[in-house]
Amino acid sequence: MTMEAPTIKILVCAHKETPLPQHPDLLPIQVGSALSTQRLDIAHDDQGIHISSKNPNYCELTAHYWAWKNLKNVDIIGLNHYRRYFDFDRKWKAFSPDRSFTTTAAFISQPFQLPDLARYLASYDIILTKKRNHPYTIETMYCIEHIKDDWEILKAVIAEKYPDYLPAFRKVTAQSNSMANYNMFITSWKYFDAYSAWIFGILEEMEKRVLLSPYPMQARIFGYLSERLINVFCAHHRLKIMHVPVIMLLDEVQKGDNPANWRFTYRTLKNDFRFMFNR
Repeated sequence: MTMEAPTIKILVCAHKETPLPQHPDLLPIQVGSALSTQRLDIAHDDQGIHISSKNPNYCELTAHYWAWKNLKNVDIIGLNHYRRYFDFDRKWKAFSPDRSFTTTAAFISQPFQLPDLARYLASYDIILTKKRNHPYTIETMYCIEHIKDDWEILKAVIAEKYPDYLPAFRKVTAQSNSMANYNMFITSWKYFDAYSAWIFGILEEMEKRVLLSPYPMQARIFGYLSERLINVFCAHHRLKIMHVPVIMLLDEVQKGDNPANWRFTYRTLKNDFRFMFNR
């Protein structure tokens, strides 16, 4: 008796016309479609049940929400960006940089391939990007780079709505200096559904309390927070994570843009040492 192949949908979020890889398991989707005058010839996040108009604050999460509410009969679900993809072909993943760079032309010129995701997810619960290490805690780094008051509101919302997540939240954000980035993931629908209900429950409550910044970068608050929170969700549920580096597409890749393995390892060790010293 043969097992039926799982249905796989990997969202590829894009907001502008750009070359995209072709693969039957990829689902390109235009984010912020409700706010755009241009309709790309791909799926749109303003169809069905959606929060497309919130894209300036939610970023790629508008595609995530659309998939959660509108896709049916999907076994494996994931999210990539039009210029960020999981680099499954990268050798020596444990020692490689969390991200490396190539040109869009070079990337698109090669056939896009995905590994046997069902086989990976038989051993792991979720695939995330490789963690990046910082010289301070995740909480401190957020307050340095973004708005501290927003972080305090986040802590209050979790304490009120999901107090059982507080130990994992503290461990990941106040006691650690590393995290997976970009809101990228590949997982089973079961974990995707549970994570989606949790993350949007938090962010919808935060919408009622925060003062959204008029500055575009800081206005992306919910995208930034969810980057941290997917790490918290995985820690709380003790998910077995496969960390995979990211390949990033740039129009021009300059010599020296791609750090050597030893340079990345040195930077990681240096940041870990600074983190220990700063605690």
